Amino acid sequence: MTAPTTTKTQAALNAFVKETGGWVAGQLEACTRCGLCAEACHFYQALGNPEYAPVWKMEPLRRAYQQRFTISGRIKSALGLAKPVTDEDLGRWSVLVYEACTVCNKCALVCPMGIQIGTLIHDVRTAMSAAGVVPADLHAAALKQVEIGSPLGVTAEAWRERLDWIAEEWEVEIPVDKPGAETLAVFTSIEVMKFPENLAAVATILNKAGENWTVASQGREAVNFGVFESDPELTKVFLGRVFDAAKALGVKRIMIAECGHSYEAFRWTAPNIMDVPPGIEITHIVRVMYELMKAGRIKLKAGAYADAPVTFHDSCKIQRRGGLIKEPRALLKVLAGDSFREMDPCREQSQCCGGGGGVISIKEADPLRFAVFGMKIDQMKANGAQTVCMVCSNCRLQFTEGVAQYNSGVKVRGLTDMVAKALE
Repeated sequence: MTAPTTTKTQAALNAFVKETGGWVAGQLEACTRCGLCAEACHFYQALGNPEYAPVWKMEPLRRAYQQRFTISGRIKSALGLAKPVTDEDLGRWSVLVYEACTVCNKCALVCPMGIQIGTLIHDVRTAMSAAGVVPADLHAAALKQVEIGSPLGVTAEAWRERLDWIAEEWEVEIPVDKPGAETLAVFTSIEVMKFPENLAAVATILNKAGENWTVASQGREAVNFGVFESDPELTKVFLGRVFDAAKALGVKRIMIAECGHSYEAFRWTAPNIMDVPPGIEITHIVRVMYELMKAGRIKLKAGAYADAPVTFHDSCKIQRRGGLIKEPRALLKVLAGDSFREMDPCREQSQCCGGGGGVISIKEADPLRFAVFGMKIDQMKANGAQTVCMVCSNCRLQFTEGVAQYNSGVKVRGLTDMVAKALE
């Protein structure tokens, strides 16, 4: 007997139908369900739960597609032989795709059919969002960003007070709402509130290089909880706030500070879901620092961090997705010299830290993300690193909390801050 369709289930099914175009259909048809993607998933590797296999996380989308768009699926549904998507399924898969998946898409690297599994899991999240089956912590943060402008609840007044304090504490100029600036630097609430030295570091570097830059009170938040929840409308709202600020100030480029998902959202997601202002370049601080060093606009003290082993964490959205792999290594070659040691695996094959995709904002996901982080602890033990750096503050927060969880003595730093402190 076919289970009755509830309002939640219908909303999810409608979202699945809306998301299932020719590309999605082709991806689902190509999947042989071989399961090779499981070995690339850090949650499956750390915990061994078969439900954490990426192919299983996209199962609701596959099931909805088959039952709505294939002849065999329609016949089975008519005969009551197909398993329908139920409210219970939605609750179960909500945990899998929000709490046990960072949408890092490393699974796509090992798929023999070249399927973009991470994108399909993102579509599953879209259906969960439409059905209102989203972890409470994550949804609450999204609502704060709607109402206040920050998922951490940082008001415009608090943001400006924080900037003034940073400018005074680090004795650095931070231009705000400067018309005609070339570059608009955008930061996340994590950076402004938890790692204020990162904002000071960016300001120090750009000022030293003579860059004409600014921050914007209207576009003060780079983080996008619409992306984490996979709500297309919220995603566009949050992106639009920054793009509107960029247009109002007349900047030529938007520079994302140390944030991975923001870089992906502005560079790739935005052009595919909304009209973006023409002629505005999207770049990341690590590329800017590399270009400034190559052009001789900033000079680094060679060997400034060569006294102890240093390693680098490749962030999924900046390095694997964004391709900014040589840039941080070129900087570290100067800063640390022979003291720089790669993690294993690294570069495109690097393992996700476990906190991305909104996972770090979900309290009940803590046991999962810390279990996953145990593998990063093992990697740092293996290469003997005493300092680990990165160019994503979400990763940095996960490393900071993970290192404390495991009582590790490894020092966690942002690469931008390291560069700023090593300027000649």
